[in-house]
Amino acid sequence: LTDNAGEIIFDTVLVRELKNASAEVTVAVKEKPVMNDATMADALEAGMDRVADKLITTGTDTVGLFLQECSQEFLDEYWSADVIVAKGMGNFEFMTEYEHPCDVYFLLRTKCAPVADCIGVPREKNVVLGLLAGRKLKC
Repeated sequence: LTDNAGEIIFDTVLVRELKNASAEVTVAVKEKPVMNDATMADALEAGMDRVADKLITTGTDTVGLFLQECSQEFLDEYWSADVIVAKGMGNFEFMTEYEHPCDVYFLLRTKCAPVADCIGVPREKNVVLGLLAGRKLKC
């Protein structure tokens, strides 16, 4: 799950490295613009379609990830995933409320005190946080 449109260029590097490690990678972007989140147009401009196995949208234009609003195509990928990498604080804030079918790894920057306190790190730090399958994070 991508985050900011400007980061999508760097996301292609991450996807390429995952592919080099023999991973099958599906990348999901927002269906329509919301704040500065990446859309299909951003992903295509960055060449994500040339590195990912699949490039889809969530079917939404909301900050974070509301599963009840996502497209069936996205939900099929979500429920069959072996691992989910979710970028950004918006995805973190909403996805920690769900139990997931697989391990989820969040990549984010702690931009506010509540999220920083929840994770247990200072504000303005880059974080990689794993959440095991079937678990919720309670802050």
